[in-house]
Amino acid sequence: MTCCLEGRNPMQASNSPGNIITHMQLAPLVDISLVLVIIFMVTAPILDTPGSLQVDLPKAATIEADSQDNLTITLTASGETALNAQALPLSKLELSLRPIVAEHPDRLVLIRADKQASHRQVLELLGVAKKSGAKKIAIATVQRPRQ
Repeated sequence: MTCCLEGRNPMQASNSPGNIITHMQLAPLVDISLVLVIIFMVTAPILDTPGSLQVDLPKAATIEADSQDNLTITLTASGETALNAQALPLSKLELSLRPIVAEHPDRLVLIRADKQASHRQVLELLGVAKKSGAKKIAIATVQRPRQ
């Protein structure tokens, strides 16, 4: 084994001050990366659903809307309604929705209705969204894989 520094042990040359470190331990970096991936996998489903009302959505093969700036109206099977996770009676929903839509007219109003909710209730929510001035309205469904 030849060393570029004559008369010195290769181990001494690599540990002496002023030499460049030529290798790095990757095991700690991989460990930290895997821990971060596990943390994101556990917390992502928690952050996915807005609100505390449990809704069983119908299934459809659609493209998912960007939920960052959506206004979400939720309708449970028992008929409870909420606007962006704030429970509101249907009679006050339009009054709460109108100023938000007036301030941000390009926002999507997303209706999350339980599949057990009646068609009439969903149509009432569509009417409320339309009366409040919403131009973009969508109905949320559970994504199923395309074939």
